[in-house]
Amino acid sequence: MSNFTCALSGQTPISDPVALPTGEICSKALLLKKLLETSNHNPFHPSSQLDETQLITLATSNEILPPRHANQNSIPSILNTLNSEYDSLVLELFDTRKALEETRKELSHALYQNDAAVRVIARVVMERDMARRELADAIANGGAAPASANGESTGNKRKRVEEPEEASADKSSSGIPANVKAELQATWKELNSTRKQKTKAGEGYATADDIAAFKAEKKSYHKTSAKGIVAMVGDVNGSKLVTSSTDRHMTLYNLDEDKIISHVAAKAVAGDEHMLHCVGNTVAMVDTDGAVKIYNGDTELSVSVEVSDVAAIKVHPTGNHVFVAEKSGSIHLLEIVDSEKVNEAATWSALENEGEVTCTSMGIHPDGLILVIGRSDGKISLWDLNTEMLAATMGGSSSPIISIDFSEKGVHLASVDGSGNLSVWDLRKQKSIASISAEEGITSVCFCPVGKYLAYGTSSGDIIVTVVKDWDKKIVLSDGKGKITGLVWGKDAKHVVGTQSTSRMVKVWG
Repeated sequence: MSNFTCALSGQTPISDPVALPTGEICSKALLLKKLLETSNHNPFHPSSQLDETQLITLATSNEILPPRHANQNSIPSILNTLNSEYDSLVLELFDTRKALEETRKELSHALYQNDAAVRVIARVVMERDMARRELADAIANGGAAPASANGESTGNKRKRVEEPEEASADKSSSGIPANVKAELQATWKELNSTRKQKTKAGEGYATADDIAAFKAEKKSYHKTSAKGIVAMVGDVNGSKLVTSSTDRHMTLYNLDEDKIISHVAAKAVAGDEHMLHCVGNTVAMVDTDGAVKIYNGDTELSVSVEVSDVAAIKVHPTGNHVFVAEKSGSIHLLEIVDSEKVNEAATWSALENEGEVTCTSMGIHPDGLILVIGRSDGKISLWDLNTEMLAATMGGSSSPIISIDFSEKGVHLASVDGSGNLSVWDLRKQKSIASISAEEGITSVCFCPVGKYLAYGTSSGDIIVTVVKDWDKKIVLSDGKGKITGLVWGKDAKHVVGTQSTSRMVKVWG
């Protein structure tokens, strides 16, 4: 008898050992109780039925008889009750062990699924990061962003420029005329091939110590009646300045030769430097009446384009094309067709949620194929002019973007928001790499010719120069109070030119 062990209780059956068809040995009484609970399902093989007639009684010797039944208040009765409770406890323990085994199997399966999911997520993240790097490299080089096999961008959702209803025959299907796009691409190819060489600092390039020793030289380009200079911009070489003042004149100045090129009678610019821009001899501005004015040197061209509520204006590196951004988000591409006339080549909407967001500023990549839109929601939209699609959206701040400037290296972009905070963005990673603030609020920003230094002006009149990637190293140039309305670097960073809203003087620090 001692050789038998009940598969349910783990104890030796007292008097009724039976064998199941599947081979297990159990106490018959205990097994029958279990069958009642499981509706005659085999407790060891739940998928099969088990009936009492299928049980095989085992013949044993030295049968151990259970105690006789007695009254409930007798010791045998108590023992019988304890025996019943023991049977129930053993059955419950069996169920618990079985549930534990099932739980272990489920946990093992769940852990396997979790491990597989982690591997899949890691691979997807790796592919996403690779796609982002490819897109950022394409944007940094001023070219088109790579597309996937199904024709969709690997970056953010892209939006194609809509073609005007009355498109001319020579326009491509995406809106910009084929001949204009060819000129933009040719300029990109030329500038992109020489940009790396041009953005290397030579032996004569100004050091941080040189900049710290700068002194201000004041130059008067405007009438004494001028209360201040509204805006100032310079060309990419830092040799030419264009200033707009309240004396209703625009002045073109050659910084290298230290002489005035021309005075042009023109109303003041309607805002800051994002309403004034120049490339070579082409100067574009928006006056206080909201009219777009384009000049070839001191000659005003005829602009046959109707725009309203202009937010910013930029001249393309070709010098023959001008971008005008309305606050509504409409972008107008203007083309100088001859020495006297300017026509509209294309127009599209640069904002995907018109009405909720407005355009507040604009910038152009040094190579000319990326148009950047500063928005009222603090975000920055990057448009690929080659594919005419929205390549990426970065940011945003809680305040509108009021000023944008590209590093000539083409990989960094600086933006100033309406709260006076400055952010520097890495276009390859599409994220902010520096955040700078000043107590007085930042109003203007400008990279040096090779992208080594970044200058920004404050509302109190200070010009602060910081070393790119060493943002804590700052040099303060201060001379008088008044909001900085324009900053321009000279050749080899030998000087920094600044203007203020409270002074008609142009201050050349060098």
